[in-house]
Amino acid sequence: MAEYQYFDGESFITFNIVYATEKEVQLAITNRGRITVTTYDLYTDNNGNEYFEYGCDYNKIYIEEFEVM
Repeated sequence: MAEYQYFDGESFITFNIVYATEKEVQLAITNRGRITVTTYDLYTDNNGNEYFEYGCDYNKIYIEEFEVM
């Protein structure tokens, strides 16, 4: 399962890819002990890298940064 850890300034948030298509990605998100499953739209930057936007600041989380565990 592909996993990515993001530090939001207070704690680490863990993203696990559940399912992905060309247009969207479904993630299991572990945030402060709570697990949610959410679907995000995928975007492509100028270099062709896919990402989704997370949080109120719309932080870019790149799919290529996920690691298979």
